[in-house]
Amino acid sequence: MYFGTEFKKDSNQWKKFENDTADIFEKFDYAVDRDIRFKTYRRFQIDFIAQDKNRRFFVDCKNHSYIPPEKEREFVKSQLIRANNFIEKEGEKKKKNIILLVTKNKTNSLLMHKEGGEKVLAVDFHSLPALLKDIDLYEDELYVF
Repeated sequence: MYFGTEFKKDSNQWKKFENDTADIFEKFDYAVDRDIRFKTYRRFQIDFIAQDKNRRFFVDCKNHSYIPPEKEREFVKSQLIRANNFIEKEGEKKKKNIILLVTKNKTNSLLMHKEGGEKVLAVDFHSLPALLKDIDLYEDELYVF
């Protein structure tokens, strides 16, 4: 299959977006493991895992202009499978595990979340620092397992 220079350019931008997102977690004192690849009954990849002494985020970066709620749930379901397989393989279950999609653009994100709605599944890149700064306030609204 042939990929032109546009694909390579986008691929580099995508990796930069993932790294920039991971850098935000590091600025809030989370230890970050990037590009996690492992095998259980099949191969899995997680963009990165960010953790402190209490929480572990399984982060999936999405470069979409808009993610409909049903697609957001589909992405989270896939990430949950990967996260559970990772936890089973690693054996550490003591932390609060959180699934979080980080989008480059606005989505059904933290800032758009309405009280009484479903759990927050995604946050846009620019809102991520506010989420991490006040994580204790938002934790009950996130997808924790």
